[in-house]
Amino acid sequence: MMKTLTNKVGVADEKHLIQLTLNDYLQGRPALDIERLRSAFHPDAHIRTVIDGKLAQWTAPQYLDLVAQATIQECQPELLSFTWDGDTGSAHVQLTFATFRFIDRFNLIKLDGKWLIMDKISYREDLQ
Repeated sequence: MMKTLTNKVGVADEKHLIQLTLNDYLQGRPALDIERLRSAFHPDAHIRTVIDGKLAQWTAPQYLDLVAQATIQECQPELLSFTWDGDTGSAHVQLTFATFRFIDRFNLIKLDGKWLIMDKISYREDLQ
């Protein structure tokens, strides 16, 4: 396989590219900035969580429509960790609101030089 310039992106550059995508999610979700949030997800991404013991899942467009109906609340976004190998990666983030926290795990894919969230699984923890 021939090495192209895109294969030779340095570790610091790759970290920066991944963080750009994760920040689009971490900053876009609390602000309900749907366009910024959309840019973090692959159009064919899926979002999954467990509600009352049952699997609930949405496509990225369905998820963005749901977020658009949410109420803006004070939020503490945190990037907990991320890792990658080649053009695939994963990340662990959380969004802490006044009474609950979302803990999210993402599968990431790099396409055309940009990292995108391909899948999100989410856990909602009540903070009562």
